[in-house]
Order: sequence, then structure tokens, then C-alpha cells
Amino acid sequence: MMTQDVQVELKQNVLRALSTVTDPELDEPITDLGFVKELSVSDEGRVSLDLVTSTFWCSPNFVYMMLEEARDVVAKLDGITEVHVHLEGHHDSERINGGINARKSFSECYPTEASGDLEEITRMIRTRVLRSRLSSMVSAMSRAGVAPAELLGASRRDVVADGEGFIVNLGDRSQPISDPVDARRIARYLSFLDGLGRADGPLIIWDLEGKTPEPHEMDSVLALSRSAKSNFSLNAELCRALLESRLNREEP
Repeated sequence: MMTQDVQVELKQNVLRALSTVTDPELDEPITDLGFVKELSVSDEGRVSLDLVTSTFWCSPNFVYMMLEEARDVVAKLDGITEVHVHLEGHHDSERINGGINARKSFSECYPTEASGDLEEITRMIRTRVLRSRLSSMVSAMSRAGVAPAELLGASRRDVVADGEGFIVNLGDRSQPISDPVDARRIARYLSFLDGLGRADGPLIIWDLEGKTPEPHEMDSVLALSRSAKSNFSLNAELCRALLESRLNREEP
């Protein structure tokens, strides 16, 4: 049986892990969106996680992806022996909860609904995430004095972690990034690159295959990236408002 201090620390570790899980359609952490309603950790390391979505009719495929990731990142933590996920207030929560806790894939839980279309939709959303994070990263670099044109010739390895910030090596100079908000934006883009297996490739890519834009394409690439970011931001704000309204209605 763990001590209370260990239990508290483990709960904090769980929350940190959950902060890396994003809503696939919003590219915002579920912890920031308010989707984590209740979290408990037992003396034996069993985690009970209650989640909620913004509306009753959220798409089951994306909800399933989100819950799968939440379950898996928590299960990987040291000291965790079991993870039980409970989704509240969704039109198909019983089916989703059963599948997630039985460790079924989406296609196993929804054999008639799953199709190649889900893979294509997932790919489309991941491309939008890449472009949105690219926009945030380039803006953060610009505020630190690194022009977009300079980034075209840089590699992923040229951006090096430095404490809570980064150092950008640009050949003839090195530029520190110390602002914590901008450092987080850069870190999110880099983590996406690394997740694509492109830690040794160019810093600026435009699609999931790793295409780098030509210099004359950079302005249009950044314009489309800003559009992707704006779309995510607006949807996230709407989602927060819907969730707040929903939770207020549920209060006794």
C-alpha cells in the first residue's frame, strides 16, 4: 500500500500525462478543455478516470481515439496497476466505455461503422494539426527574431532544448527562445515532428510525408497554416462554451 504522499504524486503524474492527450478535432489538451471531470488513484495504483465531452452527440470515432490515448498514456506510468475509463453524457457512452476498458480497437467496437473513411479522416485531421502547429511555431520564432525564410534551411536538430526554452542554431548565429508560452508552442510542433519519425529531417514540413515548401511557396504555406490554426482555435472556444453550458445545466 502506497503512502499518501506517493499517492498525491502519482495523481499529479497522471494529470501531466493526460495533458499530452488532445481532442483530435481541436488539437487542445483534454485537461485544458475541461474534459477531465473526476480522477482518483487508489492505494494499489488503480486509476479511475471520468471524462466528459462538450456535447451529447460528439463523433464516436474521435471520442474513441481520445479515450484510447488517455487510457494508454496513464497505463504506461510507473506505479499504475490498472486504468478504468468512464465517459459520461455521450449518446453511446456505454458502448464506448465497454470497448475502451476491454482494450478493443474502434473497428472491433464498431465493426459496421468502421471503414477506410476513418483512416482518411484521421489523416486529414493530423495534417491540419501539423499545419496549425507550424503556424504557431513560426510565429513564436518570428517574435524571437528568427525570420520564416531562415527556418527553411534549418533541420529539426537545429532546435535544441535549453532548460525551459530552446536554442535555434542558424549557422552563423544562435538564437535563444526564452518566453515560456512561445517555447511551449515550439515544443508542440517539435513533438509532432518527432511523432512522425522526422527528428532527423527538415524543420519546416508541409504534409505528413515530410514535404518541404520551396522559398516561393512559403507565404502561401504560412497563410494556409494560419487558417488551420484559426479553425482549431474557434472550434476550441466553441467547445469550451458548450461544455460550460452543459455542466451548468447539470448542476443541482
